[in-house]
Amino acid sequence: MRFKAFTALAIAALVLASGCTSSKKPSPDATGGYDASPKALNIIAGTEQDTVVSTIVKPWCQSKGYQCNVTLKGSVDQARLLASGSGDYDAYWFASSVFAQIGDQAGKLQDVKTMFLTPVVFAGWQSEMQKLGFAGRTDVAIGDILKAVESGQTKVWVTNPTQSNSGATVLFGFMNYFAGNGPGKALTQEQLDSTPVEDGITRFIKAMDQTPPSTGTMMDQCVERPGECRTMFTYEDLVIEKNQELAKAGKEPLVVAYPRGSLAISDAPLGFLPHNSGADAGKKQILNELQDYLLKDRDAQAKLLKLGRRPATSVGLTLDNPDTAVFNPAWGIQATINEQGIQYPSGPVIQAALDRYQTRYRRPVNAYYCLDGSGSMSGNGGWDGVKAAAHQVFDQDQAALNFLQSHPKDVTTVTIFNSKVAEGPWTVEGNDATALHGLTNNINGYSPDGGTNMYTCLKRAGDELAKPQTGDRKGLVVLMTDGQSETGERDAALSALKTAGVPVVAIAFGSDAKPSQLKEVASATGGAFVQQNDLVAALRQAAGYK
Repeated sequence: MRFKAFTALAIAALVLASGCTSSKKPSPDATGGYDASPKALNIIAGTEQDTVVSTIVKPWCQSKGYQCNVTLKGSVDQARLLASGSGDYDAYWFASSVFAQIGDQAGKLQDVKTMFLTPVVFAGWQSEMQKLGFAGRTDVAIGDILKAVESGQTKVWVTNPTQSNSGATVLFGFMNYFAGNGPGKALTQEQLDSTPVEDGITRFIKAMDQTPPSTGTMMDQCVERPGECRTMFTYEDLVIEKNQELAKAGKEPLVVAYPRGSLAISDAPLGFLPHNSGADAGKKQILNELQDYLLKDRDAQAKLLKLGRRPATSVGLTLDNPDTAVFNPAWGIQATINEQGIQYPSGPVIQAALDRYQTRYRRPVNAYYCLDGSGSMSGNGGWDGVKAAAHQVFDQDQAALNFLQSHPKDVTTVTIFNSKVAEGPWTVEGNDATALHGLTNNINGYSPDGGTNMYTCLKRAGDELAKPQTGDRKGLVVLMTDGQSETGERDAALSALKTAGVPVVAIAFGSDAKPSQLKEVASATGGAFVQQNDLVAALRQAAGYK
């Protein structure tokens, strides 16, 4: 079952705080606050850098007597914070130059250097890659992969390109291909506007079975559900990490192919953001020492190689005397890759392409929101979070800042439930800004009250989405609740959802929600379960599935 587009409900207080200020004054963040000491370096890094940070960066900082405060965020969060003028961080470490260019169009970052290289590969279960004829080959062209994807020979996953770096790099790799560019030529605005690129990338995106919000999430879900996920576009280093886990468990490995003719490379740029304070010199020195350590120290280079990261100082992507337990030829890993990676477009072209993904390329969705409006949502502050999130996503000027715009053919329905359907359903067809703002107004006008019965809303959603749909539109239900639900309509709701054949993204907020109920709904529908004590973070995670 395909599940690749859904209109998200939430964007975080982080967005509210960082997106609306141009001040360079440091403000508190998830690490406990900005550390202004010249012996401290506050880094915001992509979630892709988690392993490198924990196993290499933090031990180095401790050995040097430096305080390195590292916050992991997604690509969109990083770009938004940098573009807004936030002063919460001294250094930005993106997964690749794609979102770095979006965030740093004002040229604020200094001493930006590539820390290591990771090719984006086409990976699949060994048996699947053998079936496709890709296993054991070093010459798999991007056209071969495109043919397998568009013909439906395999089920393919890729992360949402507006929310994840790996998906964005894949997007621009294929755009370069449809534009007829060689690796050394970047996509132009004229090419983005052309019919070959428009038609080609639309076909390609619509052939994807699922678009999870992050690469790590995709990798985990793919391994958990091999029957649904047969192949994917992902990072070479994450395939290596996952295969090491699979090998220990005695399970089938993933095998990779490198898209010849349009190879995309993640370059992990790390740069310094000055605050024009007396501490800048000390902080910049720490960053420069860290960069030199990662780029020049033999021990650091060896550790990066153990993690499957290719040194930025090597000749292209060629490795000398590679450790075959890491860069394993049996997994399709090639130690020597002579092909040049694609050149990424300019910031404005990247911005335009990601905007078009939301409003033109992706498949439209019929999204049905079931929001818990029970009395407890007032006492725990949850409803305030829902109201703030509605403003960020349904109000299109705010949604555009987070690449969450509605498609002209989307259908968005919001229902509030307590012990019954309390308000709604309110439905908006298309992306009319005034009509969508009306959803925000309706949510703002509601006062939480009563008990909790999520099944009454889920049944209505299933019944509605089971009706004949016009056009090539996907269905999806987004459920959010903070409590244990009554179960009188459980069987009818599950039956309706299965009949409709739509996935449910089930979000548990707070400690009183009953995960087993939500997991059952998500599992029965091929959806996803999300649990966070922070409502904004939970909804933010769900937002990436659009």
